[in-house]
Amino acid sequence: MLTKLVCLGVLALGATAQDVPLEIKYNLTGFTYPRVARLARVQGVVSLELTPSETGQEIKVLSGNKWLDAEARDNLAKWHTNQPVTVNYVFRLTDSAIVKVRVPKGNAFDRLWLRMFHLATYTEEPRCESSTKTRTSDPRVVRQSPLIVEIEITATVSCLNTETSLVASRLP
Repeated sequence: MLTKLVCLGVLALGATAQDVPLEIKYNLTGFTYPRVARLARVQGVVSLELTPSETGQEIKVLSGNKWLDAEARDNLAKWHTNQPVTVNYVFRLTDSAIVKVRVPKGNAFDRLWLRMFHLATYTEEPRCESSTKTRTSDPRVVRQSPLIVEIEITATVSCLNTETSLVASRLP
């Protein structure tokens, strides 16, 4: 009788939640970098936990920025799973490319004098690559372990250009 109870206990332990195959059906369509967060240059990791229940899916925010977690929570609501899973959304920003541009020194009269003394008439200045369209990469699954999924989305932001002449001209 004792051996039957021990065998029954071993069978019960063998059929824990670890043996249930994990099925995650994720949906990344429509998931983008939040515009306000991108303009404010907010980046970081948002950790959410998706738990199946009888009434549907429960989403719990574990950590992350408030400007980023709303978009991640909306995306996670489209997912379906049969076990609790932690999803880390990694929001990254990259700067636009910096290019060197040749800029003439002074006006035409100044350049005439510079040429007379065999001096350079142009300088090279770093400028932000002008692109009016912000590029956002498609979200992708970076890492998927048994109970943790990591999603990464990257957006390119424009450079912050501060021209002292523009700032000075607007002062009263």
